[in-house]
Amino acid sequence: MVPTVQSYTRPAQPAPRHTLPMTRVLIVDDQLAFRRQLRQLLTLGGLEVVGEAEDIPAAERMVQTIQPDLAVVDIMLPGINGLEGTRRLMSLFPNLRVFLVSAYADQAHVYTASACEVGAEAFLAKDEIDLKTVQAWKE
Repeated sequence: MVPTVQSYTRPAQPAPRHTLPMTRVLIVDDQLAFRRQLRQLLTLGGLEVVGEAEDIPAAERMVQTIQPDLAVVDIMLPGINGLEGTRRLMSLFPNLRVFLVSAYADQAHVYTASACEVGAEAFLAKDEIDLKTVQAWKE
């Protein structure tokens, strides 16, 4: 009996994907648990967390060295609050996009106006941040 020869066709290779660079994010919040949760959500959403800071002085040092595309900044930080911190971060790195956040959703009307005044892109209550929201932050 003559053995049969089976032909093998290599599967077609997918076309190379041209991917945009990931949006690089700095998280500025004094609550470690929130930073961890937000890091997971941002990563799941396709953004790259390049740093975490628990206050504005640490964030200022990081912005100068890592030059993130975007910063998520808590309004209620110890020492320098997130509103003043946004001004300071944007003066160091003018192209930085900033989203201000707070656990105090009942103050949204005040914080939204304040966020606009200091040059932030938006204010969001922490409990409103979801996958769809962070995916919209991609460049």
